[in-house]
Amino acid sequence: MKTTSPAGRWAAGLVLLAGAYLVLAPWVAGFGGAGVLALTNTVVGVALIALAIAGIVTRRPRGLGWVVPVLGAWAALSPWLLRSAAQTQPSAAAFAGNAVAGAVVVVAGVLVLAQRGR
Repeated sequence: MKTTSPAGRWAAGLVLLAGAYLVLAPWVAGFGGAGVLALTNTVVGVALIALAIAGIVTRRPRGLGWVVPVLGAWAALSPWLLRSAAQTQPSAAAFAGNAVAGAVVVVAGVLVLAQRGR
């Protein structure tokens, strides 16, 4: 993520917060026995945090800006894609939290990509 503009820094901040939520969501939102979803949330959250920090600290484009919206889309859709009848289903708060966090990340990532095109 390139964060040379104030909007880019705001976007990186939102991605950082959404990543932190995704890491904490298994305990905050009640994922029950959905271990695969908890693992994917943790991995995606840590990746988003790392990309956001890299975007805030370094002001050079990294060529990975497209990864942020993809990770956001995965975070939003993963509760539905990773459902298994063998596991306890996550709570409605887990579904809603992932959808909102993923949407925030997608919008922030697209905003940064759109600013690069200018």
